[in-house]
Amino acid sequence: MNRLPVIRFEQRTLPALLAAVARRLPDRPFIRWLDPAAPEAAPRVIGFGAFAAGVGRAAAFLRSQGVGPGDRVLLVAENSPEWQLLSLGAQLLRAEPAALFASLAAEQAEAIARRVRPRVLFASTRAQWRKLLPAAGALREAGLAAVVCAEPLEQADLASGVRGFLLADAVGERAGGLAEGELERLAAAVTPEDPFLLLFTSGTTGRPKGVRLPQRAIVAAIDGGAGACGTTERDLGVHFLPFAHVAGHDQFFLALAQGHGLAMVARREDIERAFGFGPTYLFSVPLVYDRIRLAAQAKLAALPGPLARLAAAAVEAAARVRVDGSRSPRDRLLARLADLLVGRALRRRMGGRLRVLFAGGAPAAPVLFRFFEGLRIPFVELYGMTETAGLISSNLLDGRRRPGAVGLVSPDHEVRVDADGELLLRGPLLLSGYLEPADAEGAFTPDGYFRTGDLARIEDDGTLRVEGRKKHLLVLSTGKKLAPEPVEQALAAVSPFEGAVLLGDGRPFVAAAVFVAREELARLAAEGQDVAAVLLERSRAALAGFAEFERPRRLLVIPGAPQDHPGLVTPTLKIRRDAVARYLGASLGAVWDRT
Repeated sequence: MNRLPVIRFEQRTLPALLAAVARRLPDRPFIRWLDPAAPEAAPRVIGFGAFAAGVGRAAAFLRSQGVGPGDRVLLVAENSPEWQLLSLGAQLLRAEPAALFASLAAEQAEAIARRVRPRVLFASTRAQWRKLLPAAGALREAGLAAVVCAEPLEQADLASGVRGFLLADAVGERAGGLAEGELERLAAAVTPEDPFLLLFTSGTTGRPKGVRLPQRAIVAAIDGGAGACGTTERDLGVHFLPFAHVAGHDQFFLALAQGHGLAMVARREDIERAFGFGPTYLFSVPLVYDRIRLAAQAKLAALPGPLARLAAAAVEAAARVRVDGSRSPRDRLLARLADLLVGRALRRRMGGRLRVLFAGGAPAAPVLFRFFEGLRIPFVELYGMTETAGLISSNLLDGRRRPGAVGLVSPDHEVRVDADGELLLRGPLLLSGYLEPADAEGAFTPDGYFRTGDLARIEDDGTLRVEGRKKHLLVLSTGKKLAPEPVEQALAAVSPFEGAVLLGDGRPFVAAAVFVAREELARLAAEGQDVAAVLLERSRAALAGFAEFERPRRLLVIPGAPQDHPGLVTPTLKIRRDAVARYLGASLGAVWDRT
């Protein structure tokens, strides 16, 4: 079976990679930071040497607060350079950093903080710390010694015996650092089995699991990334995926290991500003790319009628030529027109130097692949999960890519597909364990393979295709079985649908909950149209390639986009099926009661 090419880094821990790049490229810019708190300010540029010095200051501070092997440092904060200074500072001391999504509600954040039992806690703002105030006493009893915050904290906000520190005093240039040569000595003592990070699964169902990742896993992941992505130290990437998500670390540490630069933002709305640096690549969740696609298509649709139709036809022809291999003279002529009308403008909008888009964190609909590849912008999808440090397989920048495929499996995984279609893995990319050992129950086969929960198949040439989550498989009362994800992706790729959830386990047919922009719903109503009938017709047209039993017979409309309903999505914007079912309530059951 063909396997993913890898490029092995000489150093096998992140602290060792940090020390090596700081020696090799001390003055090269690493991070160009667009601070959301100062949107009008010039970006802060941090070189590799300065970044390593900051990690040394963070390690010195954490050590002064009693942090050492076996302790935890909890980070409840939006992305920033300081986030990684504290995380790597903890790793230098062989302690375990733990990451929480900054967007978590107070109740969720507090519950996880109690489970982590940190020695030191970093909260980016007073508001983030106040989420945890109800647990302050319990955290102190469990060993909390210090809270670091970018904003001043009142002593009244801190439990007795817990000290508050300004972030600038802990890791800023006025803070004390390590002695000369000490960073290298500490880095050399870190082993591949020492902690990298404690991450929490997104919690689409049930309590988020605490996943403990060792150094060996993240370094093996960036070995694979270096082979698949084709990036070098000359590249500049846009970084905004949250550090509470493993993919955010995969990109960050591949850049650090290779010595290439990052334009770093903490908010999606600042990505446009980052384009001003002329990045060579983006790494994002598919949602961001779909918004770019839809914005481009909206501009085409606003052209005068004949030109709009010509432009749309040109984009479709470009996909036929560059994805399907069409050699039709008409298609090839239209494909060149698509480059002129759309491709060039899209590249200019994204800085003018863009050479590739990397997608991960969620499945990408084939329509995204066809759109960007048709416009000569390589679209490289990666597949992984928290428990595998973000890497299972990847397509190749310099190699064949196909829509709906997630590429070749890393050679660091032993793989097999179980009798029921579930992908099983074993190897050095796997977690070292869960925070609560009970979470490992049923996670592994008797011979040590990890159960991914994904239904997959491996083609003859080694290409992996993931066809849905095993726990999401719908079994109709007719005996038919279907994975809902391909249907949902196809629906979400077609206007006016902005997201979809297929429902119908144990029922005679499937229905779909669809998210539709409020403006579109208002427009249809104002025109006197039967909204439900129009949308159902559009959904079935979009799914013409699916079997009849896979196409929904009823729609339940949820106004707005998924992200407009925080209770229905995870922090990574995956739709929570159980939450959607609760939201729909009695109206869901009525779908089948009417038949």
